[in-house]
Amino acid sequence: MSRIAFVWELGSSYGHISVLLPFAKKLKQRGHDVVLVSRELQNASNLHHEGIPILQAPLWLNPPKGLSEPPLNYSEILMRYGYFNAESLAGLVSAWRSLFALHGSDLIVADHSPTALLAARSMGLAATTLGSGFYLPPRQTPLPNMRPWLNVPQERLKNSDAHVLKAMNTVLSAYKVKVLGGVHELFETEENFLCTFAELDHYQQRGPAKYWGACYNMQMGQNVAWPADAVQRIFVYLDPQGRDFANVLQAISVLGYFAFVCAPGISDNQRRQLENARMVIADKPFRLDKLLPDCDLFIGYAGQGITAGMLMAGVPQLLLPTHLERFLMATRIAAIGAGIAVNPEASAPDYAMAIRAILETPGYRDAAHRFATKYASLNQQEQQENIVNRIEEIAAKKKVSA
Repeated sequence: MSRIAFVWELGSSYGHISVLLPFAKKLKQRGHDVVLVSRELQNASNLHHEGIPILQAPLWLNPPKGLSEPPLNYSEILMRYGYFNAESLAGLVSAWRSLFALHGSDLIVADHSPTALLAARSMGLAATTLGSGFYLPPRQTPLPNMRPWLNVPQERLKNSDAHVLKAMNTVLSAYKVKVLGGVHELFETEENFLCTFAELDHYQQRGPAKYWGACYNMQMGQNVAWPADAVQRIFVYLDPQGRDFANVLQAISVLGYFAFVCAPGISDNQRRQLENARMVIADKPFRLDKLLPDCDLFIGYAGQGITAGMLMAGVPQLLLPTHLERFLMATRIAAIGAGIAVNPEASAPDYAMAIRAILETPGYRDAAHRFATKYASLNQQEQQENIVNRIEEIAAKKKVSA
């Protein structure tokens, strides 16, 4: 029996935990002591975690003032979450170390959790990464520009890397641990479960890599069914506080299409204003594996798991990303012709026109079907088994060598 901590530090929404949860459940069923360390707890009651303890992740909530906007590479993101100086980072690392010590962790499985990885390194714990390409920067120095449409001086990227590297190495030195030669070395773990596809990798300049295929959980949530008389069937998963949430739903209503809308955190008043006979709105997830075969369009914010899952079902997409990670994913979907990406920094488009364009132009659905056909051999159960087996192997080897 091994003690395994699944950790999530940066990012938001159901996607992170819903990806980690199936692996955690399988390992618990095999007799391991498993814990989930989550950035967000407010939606934990909606997750069927089957008795797996869920703990609050240590977080940095006070980004330093005066940093140039927007962040241009992964190091500049880290600077906003505790890596601006060694003193801040030391406190975060200490908290993660305490958490792992209390659990007695033998291995951590990290979804977008750089500080958890740093703490594990300082303790000599085995670690793996599991998630999308965004969470695993390529092994380059400096880490590449994440906004390729901007002309970014290499010197700025180098300086940002050097700043973050100094903070990390100061912390590691305090624990008498070998320092890193580059920021990318933080992600050199026992295994990198790069759970995406080459076409959807946020870093198109990564080079040769082992892709395990996207992870997505379409069996979580309440069971619903499309009405028999629905002409066009749309599934929407958007933040009700997003800038265009109401505009999107009004466009669907004007067009007369039917929609299931998942809007976590929506108020009763807002739901009453927008819901109608052809639009069902809920603040909890819908079980999507039953809806996907007859879904004509997905409208979402370009979260990794649900976006990939929709694409694997051949569903075209209208994507409204809210931050860089999601915008990069949305541009990948647009690049393969399977949808339209809305630039969050540009004026809102005519959503009724965009929805009709995707539904009435066969090319979008054709592109989504081509992608689904290419990766039709991916079996989620087999993928999960392979990853779980590898996690067990790493954990067991670490226990023997300890």
